[in-house]
Amino acid sequence: MRYLIGSLRLLLVGLLILFILFLIYCVFPFMNWRARARIIKPVAPWIPWVLGMKLCVKGRVPDACAAERGYRSEGCGYMVCCNHISFVDIFVLDSILPVHFVAKKEIASWPLFGAITTGVGTIYIDRTRRRSVIEVAEAMRTTLESGENVLFFPEGTTGPGDALLPFHANLFSAACAAKAQVLPIALRYTLEGKTSTIPSYADVPLFDVIKRIVFTPGLVAEATILDPIDSSENDRRAINAIASANMAAALGFVDATAEAALKRRESATSE
Repeated sequence: MRYLIGSLRLLLVGLLILFILFLIYCVFPFMNWRARARIIKPVAPWIPWVLGMKLCVKGRVPDACAAERGYRSEGCGYMVCCNHISFVDIFVLDSILPVHFVAKKEIASWPLFGAITTGVGTIYIDRTRRRSVIEVAEAMRTTLESGENVLFFPEGTTGPGDALLPFHANLFSAACAAKAQVLPIALRYTLEGKTSTIPSYADVPLFDVIKRIVFTPGLVAEATILDPIDSSENDRRAINAIASANMAAALGFVDATAEAALKRRESATSE
């Protein structure tokens, strides 16, 4: 029975992806991003549901308009930061607050998911070019100032799901330039009440992860929305440290960013 249900879920995932691709290629080209956001928000939870996951959101987005429509009617959009574990992250996060994701350029060439990430307005960063960070930060600032939301993963890579990696502060400069609020969201996946690494695709082929998920009943995607951080009162390094500390506390994980900073200070002192 478990194999039968898992196989059915795989079929439904394929059909849902085809439907999302139809939206991206046949509907979204005729819409601006805000119109797309009103579609993305209700459609995004379908992927975790079809995969057999329960979605659990703790806390709330402070701006009621942004929470309902996916964008702020006045002022800057939110800069959302979150830990990165799985391809499911983007659907979980878009179900809370539709955003322009910041992702490595290589994802654009991925089969199926590359088209999806491009279609939802992802801002790509080319890590082979040093100037790309500056260009992406400027694109993020412009997007935030338009009232739309931007999300980046400050770990800079995919984590295992049972720990946080050290954060990188560079792109928080976009929030400071736009004077936008930073909204941390702490994400984890659980099974029978315990943190699970099953949905993580760190060093695991994407299709293998999908199979692991659909054949594992009872997985829960748990997202905790934390208090916004005021970028007008903190520089990018302070925001980076606060976000990491608050997310680590919410997840019950070690604050790897603080540990890395301490090691650097100790190393500098010993030299």
